[in-house]
Amino acid sequence: MARRGILMAGLAVIGLVAGACGHGDTVKQSGAASVFRLQTGECFHSSAPTAGRTVQVKEMTPAACGDAHDGEVFAVFSHPAANSVAYPGDESVADFASAECLQRFGAYTGGAYDDSDLEVATVRPDRDSWSKTGDREVACVLYKKDAALTGSRHKA
Repeated sequence: MARRGILMAGLAVIGLVAGACGHGDTVKQSGAASVFRLQTGECFHSSAPTAGRTVQVKEMTPAACGDAHDGEVFAVFSHPAANSVAYPGDESVADFASAECLQRFGAYTGGAYDDSDLEVATVRPDRDSWSKTGDREVACVLYKKDAALTGSRHKA
């Protein structure tokens, strides 16, 4: 199968880190859980379509993976830049997140990205969360374009 392009929709943390002291602290927001409180293997619903747009974390709520859901977190890791490093830019952070998520895809799903029917999105720091709270955390999310997921995609 020919290598297919990756559609990397960003999941923004814009405006959701106000009042937080760091990535390990509670993020104050109303009505939804932060994806950064979700762990690898946890699922969520999104009130907005993921494909081709930036989805704010406040548009996401936790869901049971056995039920129909919109996304599943398959990896969480930190960008290696020290807190003293200036924000490298949206493209640089997105490229880093994309590459790292694709490397982790097979270990979680048991199959190659190119052979799957899944898409990958990233949750990554933006300029404000990087600079104001030292946020370096990236989460990788599985989803299906125009369809819900049912059951975990983690290999048994």
